[in-house]
Amino acid sequence: MPLTASNIEHGVVAARPDQMYGWPGITRTADGEILVSASERIYHVAPQGRTVVMRSADNGRTWSLPQEVYNSEHDDRDADLLTMPDGTIILTSFSTTDWVPYVIDGKFIEGTAIPERWQSQWLALCHRMNLTDQAPQRNWLMRSEDGGRHWGPPIDTPTSQHAGPGLLADGRLIYVREAPVSEGKEISVWESTDKGHAWEQVGSIPRSEEAKELGLDENHLVETSPGNLVVLFRSGGKDRDDQYICQSLSRDTGRTWSEIKRLPVWGHPPHLTVLSSGTVLCTYGHRRDPFSIRAMLSYDEGQTWDHENLIILHDLPVRHDFGYPVSVESTPGEIITVWYLNKKYVLENDRMIHLPYVEDAGGIMSVRWTLK
Repeated sequence: MPLTASNIEHGVVAARPDQMYGWPGITRTADGEILVSASERIYHVAPQGRTVVMRSADNGRTWSLPQEVYNSEHDDRDADLLTMPDGTIILTSFSTTDWVPYVIDGKFIEGTAIPERWQSQWLALCHRMNLTDQAPQRNWLMRSEDGGRHWGPPIDTPTSQHAGPGLLADGRLIYVREAPVSEGKEISVWESTDKGHAWEQVGSIPRSEEAKELGLDENHLVETSPGNLVVLFRSGGKDRDDQYICQSLSRDTGRTWSEIKRLPVWGHPPHLTVLSSGTVLCTYGHRRDPFSIRAMLSYDEGQTWDHENLIILHDLPVRHDFGYPVSVESTPGEIITVWYLNKKYVLENDRMIHLPYVEDAGGIMSVRWTLK
């Protein structure tokens, strides 16, 4: 019989009036706490973005206030977390100037959904930093040796998207580097043996014919058993409705991979968790009708997925900006999934429409549930 969700409890990890939280990460620390990272900001794309973490000592029932980890003058976003075998916590993130194209010749583009109260500040920042176009994205990681209470300086890395590297049983980190929409673009595989300080390319992933023109990014990978890896990708082609999850497998610790294939599951982005039972859990957002946070299971290390018995963890009655669920098993069979809800925007034809001032802006939401 397929497993299903029960004892579903909904909660809030972090929320503030007129404030957005986005793109969470999650890990269980060496002392059993649950640590969640997020990007705190006012708008979906904005230089006010900063990286924060929240912690729970009671398996996700209550949470601390957000603790600032990193705050540059650029847009700091998409922080992810993992705990190394020795207890070191790795936080990966990136900083961008994606908001700069809103400005042309020192003025905001007409119709830009940026309230007037922020435009002068952003223009001053552009002038002071001599930003006339997008600067290169900075990809970085930080380490904590005390359960996420204090963090070392940022280190530049190849990691650069929502979900960070995967952890191998022997302590190595492995990362599949994003492949933007560009036919023939190589999907490279990188490895670190020193907790993310130095990286070496160790392989690449071939595309099948059906995947050659797909943009593949926001991937996540896990080691299901020693040497056996599964990676899932968010995909997107010329047709905006073509956003099915794609997959590749490796049986030699990431040196060689199967061709990328498309799964019959629409949604993005995927996040993988290997449960104590050996079952592989994938959580993802379904950002079209019916809007929802979903999960699917694999009982054979990712070779097949039970997409006939998808699990609905949360339904959204309004088409708000939302998603990016990530999960961790807090105790055997009990799972905590967190995701973001941004009521400052609604989705129309996969485009985000900014709404006027919204006091109840959403936040990082949680689902505590049992799989049995």
